[in-house]
Amino acid sequence: MGDPSLHRATAALKSTHPNRRTGNMTMPRANLKAVPDSPQRAVAYVRVSKERDGMISPELQLASIEKHCERSDYTIVETITDLDMTGRFWKRRQVERAIGMIEAGQADVLVVWKVSRVSRNRKDWAIAVDRVEGIGGRLESATEPMDTSTSSGRFARGMLAELAAFESERMGEQWKEAHSRRVRAGIPANGKPRFGYQYSKDKGFSPDPVTGPVLAELYRRYLSGQSFYSLVKWLNDGPTRPVSGYGVSADGMWSDRTVRRLLDQGFGAGFITHHGERLPGIHEPLITPEEWNEYLARREARRVYRRSERSNYLFSGMIRCACGATMQAGLFGSARSPKYKCSAVNAKRRHSGGYVMTSTVENAFMAWLEGIAANVDAEADLATQAEKQAAQADAKVDYFNKELAKVVGRMDQLTNKMLDGTIPEDTYRRLRDELTARRDELEISIRDAKVVAARPPATLIPDLLENWTILPMDTKRDLLSRLIKHVEVEPGRPRARVTVHPRW
Repeated sequence: MGDPSLHRATAALKSTHPNRRTGNMTMPRANLKAVPDSPQRAVAYVRVSKERDGMISPELQLASIEKHCERSDYTIVETITDLDMTGRFWKRRQVERAIGMIEAGQADVLVVWKVSRVSRNRKDWAIAVDRVEGIGGRLESATEPMDTSTSSGRFARGMLAELAAFESERMGEQWKEAHSRRVRAGIPANGKPRFGYQYSKDKGFSPDPVTGPVLAELYRRYLSGQSFYSLVKWLNDGPTRPVSGYGVSADGMWSDRTVRRLLDQGFGAGFITHHGERLPGIHEPLITPEEWNEYLARREARRVYRRSERSNYLFSGMIRCACGATMQAGLFGSARSPKYKCSAVNAKRRHSGGYVMTSTVENAFMAWLEGIAANVDAEADLATQAEKQAAQADAKVDYFNKELAKVVGRMDQLTNKMLDGTIPEDTYRRLRDELTARRDELEISIRDAKVVAARPPATLIPDLLENWTILPMDTKRDLLSRLIKHVEVEPGRPRARVTVHPRW
């Protein structure tokens, strides 16, 4: 029969913990909580997706939650509110803090207006419920009463969460279709503020009388040679400030990143951006197509010389050694004099020395520039030279367009061969990448040639010579990059040989 005292002890354990078994004995559940003598502590969580007509305001949500807590004898220890926060994404929402209070033992129940307030994402919803209930807490809806201690109650709550996810996805699809319709009509996908423009539902985007001229002036100052850093200073010295959507800094002031994004998007040139692609818009542009093409060309050229944009040396980024290496500017030698130095390893083995005085290069360039100007000094000669350069640029545009048409045709043929199974997929990808790179190269060449046709380099020379002594360094360097490809230096003694390579 056994020891009666052992049977009594086993029976006592079974009656105390009837829900969890290990072998022949039931063990206590770690997450069971004793029934409290005092009211349960509740966290009230309120979320509003977006302020709009017909929305359920935070005040109405909180009122429903307070009534539910009063009926249930809960004490609200914290009220957490998320305004203008979508339920589709968890990141940056304060619901994380509300669940953290349950996990930290600072509250017993999380109360929301509806279960959809927690999340409209299936995965996030499941994780949130598991986190709250896994440690013995509860998640309750103030307006959707259900007993989640039963399987039918949990099923009903799950169905509500599924309906919330379905509604979110349905609305997302509707918004995508609405955005696509707007883009096809040449209208931005959203109505967020654009610097330089004002917006109304009737007229859409139209030039703003105050900030519109400022945006146009930004483009023209950049084309005149000013750097982004000087543009930032000019803007911050004035009364205008950036609008949302361009990476506004914490202090609300302009930064070079903000100005770059503003100008690169091309909204002021009449374009809209959709999924990274620039498309024609129906709003009125603030600059001409020629100015926009020139801006893109200058951006590409300066991108190569980005590190030298604020350099104190005139030819930084534009000077090459005859051995093929680049040359770096700095103070070299015992006298710490300004020089350009060949950057090649073992430069002395390639040529005599490897240095050239900055003054030597600049004097040689000025002599070259004055010689060019002597041929176009007269107004008639200047017009002839400019006309000649424009004609050459137009001829290049025609040539590049024909080459581009050939490349596009080859890409179509290549795609058809891949679909027919004539060529393997790896070969297709390799040839496609080569043709894509060639296409992009031709498109840039066409744009640059159009810029030269609209503004031939010869037209820059008279103003450059006349204002050379008063032009700031960044303006000089920008104008030089329009005239020359690079300067080639052959180091030697007693004097290096300097050759200027023009763009025409």
